[in-house]
Amino acid sequence: MQEKKFEEMTIEQYNELLASNVPAPGGGSALCQIAVTACSLIEMAVNVTLPKASEENRIYLSSQRETVARAKKALQRLSNDDAAAFRRIAEGFKLPKNTEEEQKTRAAELQKAYHNAALTPLDAMGLCREVVRTACLRIQPLLNKYVASDCTIGIALLKTAVRSSMLNVRANTALIKDEYLAETLNKRGEQIVAETEKI
Repeated sequence: MQEKKFEEMTIEQYNELLASNVPAPGGGSALCQIAVTACSLIEMAVNVTLPKASEENRIYLSSQRETVARAKKALQRLSNDDAAAFRRIAEGFKLPKNTEEEQKTRAAELQKAYHNAALTPLDAMGLCREVVRTACLRIQPLLNKYVASDCTIGIALLKTAVRSSMLNVRANTALIKDEYLAETLNKRGEQIVAETEKI
């Protein structure tokens, strides 16, 4: 039976699953959900602003809203992917290890799983950074003053998601035996954090 995607659940159902003794979804998935909410706040601020905006600003803000909407959809997918990445690690631990060959196969599969699990939060971080850039530089200056704070809250949530996702990256790179690969992934994440904080 195919597992239900998180976007097919109510908020209450997702949070009950998150609170249960099932280890996935976990922090990475939850951070993606927070980022989805942040994108929705930014979209709302645009939608409230549009009716009274000039024609030029309406066209411009609508195009920027679409950028945020695409990122939101991708972040929702990554919320599911993060849980799937954890399940792949769990499945790796269940592989047999009775013979030397089995042990090698199991170790190789786990290393692939750790790498994959580090890539998912990195992808989410990159999307959040782009939405922060779009919101701060292209959307916020044109917003209705009564919803500008909602956009600011959305930006703050996205920045928190970026910083916190780095914890997930490091949790997985710490288990990668290839030191160069682990360092490369960590540096990529650190760069996204630094770039996001500067916006």
